[in-house]
Amino acid sequence: MLTQTAALFLDAYRELNARKMFWVVLALSGLVVLAFAAAGINAQGITFLHWQIRAPIINTNLISRELFYKYLFSNFGVGFWLTWVGLALALVSTASIVPDFVAGGSVDLYLCRPISRLRLFLTKYLTGLLFVGLQVCVFTAACFLVMGLRGGVWSPRTFLAIPLVLLVFSYLFAFCVLVGLLTRSTIAAVLLTTLFWLLIFGVDTGEKFTLRNTIAGDIETAAYANQFGYNDKELALARQRQADGDPTAAQEIQRVTTARAALEEKKRTSDPGRQNFATMHRILYAAKTVLPKTSETNTLIDRWLDVGNDIAINRAERRADRRAATATATGGGWFSRFKDRTEVSTDDPEVERQIGDRLRHRPTSWVLGTSLAFEAALLALAAWLFCRRDF
Repeated sequence: MLTQTAALFLDAYRELNARKMFWVVLALSGLVVLAFAAAGINAQGITFLHWQIRAPIINTNLISRELFYKYLFSNFGVGFWLTWVGLALALVSTASIVPDFVAGGSVDLYLCRPISRLRLFLTKYLTGLLFVGLQVCVFTAACFLVMGLRGGVWSPRTFLAIPLVLLVFSYLFAFCVLVGLLTRSTIAAVLLTTLFWLLIFGVDTGEKFTLRNTIAGDIETAAYANQFGYNDKELALARQRQADGDPTAAQEIQRVTTARAALEEKKRTSDPGRQNFATMHRILYAAKTVLPKTSETNTLIDRWLDVGNDIAINRAERRADRRAATATATGGGWFSRFKDRTEVSTDDPEVERQIGDRLRHRPTSWVLGTSLAFEAALLALAAWLFCRRDF
């Protein structure tokens, strides 16, 4: 059995080796690695070969060289090249594996041999993963050398990008295999898988958008509660002054009561919007839980390389410096300057901090477990159809 399986993989390797796209993608990956190696950072900003780009917010005074190269690898190398361009090219190259196999008559040559249909199906599925696996291994190894030589980052965790990118591709390829098996058309498999990919992207974008607005709404609700508490304290003080015989206390009570009523009406008017965003987020989060999480899987490399934590620490330090400067200039802290504020923008620093913390602390078991469960369901259905169908 092992000899037969090894022969199937050898045949698959020869097929990959004969595909021009395999070598095209490998050459393009080499160009991306060269661009990665040409980029650098110094005290003035970013460098590329001998060119200097002055950047007041991206330099070694604010970001270490090690963090720069880790961020470049995780967000450009993995987040853009491998999981968007590379995977798109890989899907185009591997989408024909199953349709050509079941529609071209070659399946008959395999079925007449003592090979189980399930093993034959899984071998063909793993053939597609082999395409991406070879590409990602070469790219990651080259980036590992660049990060070590240029940035002094010799982190074995860099190679965790290999299983993560393979997982992202496997989510899409499982769907592509099922469609190819049902339609026996490479074009239909590519188009429908692309639409499925866009659906995943749309749900992910919508969930993060509604989460951002939900967090902003929660902060607004807390701000309203803070304002009501502030008004209650003012009313208590004014009533105490009225009891002490202060003639101006009645006017103060009237002013605070009117202001509180206006604030309550403003909150009552804006409550439905916050509730709608919260409801939409619950629906999209439920849909995202069922679907594969390509974006969330990609960002795991940020956690494992500590890129997200390092960037969050740098941002927190800069925010603390700005708040200290504001407090010195105004004679108070954030509350003294914005004590009458109730509207919260979605790009507010506090919203950014909370959404970053929420996304970074989503359980890995939720990200990978639910995605793999969806993939397993697709593969089980495709394998059942392959084993039961007459070719």
